[in-house]
Amino acid sequence: MGIYIFRPEDLLRYGTIREEQLKVLEEAVKGRSDILIVGGTRAGKTKLVEALTFLIPDDWRIAVITAYGEFKPFKENIEVIDTRFDGRRLEERTQDVVEKLREIEPDYVIVDTLHTVSVPEILRALIDNYAFIITSLVIARNLVEEVKHWLRMDDELLARFELIVELYRDVRTGLRKVNAIYRIKNEKGIKLEKIA
Repeated sequence: MGIYIFRPEDLLRYGTIREEQLKVLEEAVKGRSDILIVGGTRAGKTKLVEALTFLIPDDWRIAVITAYGEFKPFKENIEVIDTRFDGRRLEERTQDVVEKLREIEPDYVIVDTLHTVSVPEILRALIDNYAFIITSLVIARNLVEEVKHWLRMDDELLARFELIVELYRDVRTGLRKVNAIYRIKNEKGIKLEKIA
C-alpha cells in the first residue's frame, strides 16, 4: 500500500486550510515568495509542503532537502537531496548540499529537515538565487523567537522571508489546521502581521 500524497483540495476537504488561506499561499508560491511553515510535532508541516508542491508549475524544478527518506519524489519535477549523519562534519554535509543545489538550479528549494545540515549556511549561500520553503518546529507561541531558535536564524535571515504559516494540531481530536498566515515585517525588529 502506498503513502497518500496530499493535494490542495485535500487540505480544503479536511478543513486543514480555508479557501482564503490557500489563495494567499497559491499567490505566494507562484510569486516565488520565501515561506516558513511552522508548527508543533505532528502538526502537518510535511503534508502541507506536499500539497504546496502541486501549486508549483510542473515546468519548475523543485529540490527537497530531507533526511532518512522522509520525503518522496512523487512528481517528476522534484529532486530529493537526502542528508543523513554519515561521519562527516556538519559543515561538509552542508557544503555538499549547497553544491548539489547549484547543480540542480531549482526554482524552489524545500527544506524539510533541520538537524543534518546548517539551514542558515544554505540560506546565506543561496537565498539570492532560489526561492525557499522551510519547515520548522515551534513549541511556544512566540513564533519569531521559536524560528530563530530552531533554525538558528538571525533577524537578517528571517527578514528575507515573506510569510510564516502557523500550523496547529488539537491533541484531543488530532485535527490539524493552518492557524494563521503572517507577513513578516522588518520594522525596528521582526514583526508579524496576520493576513489570513
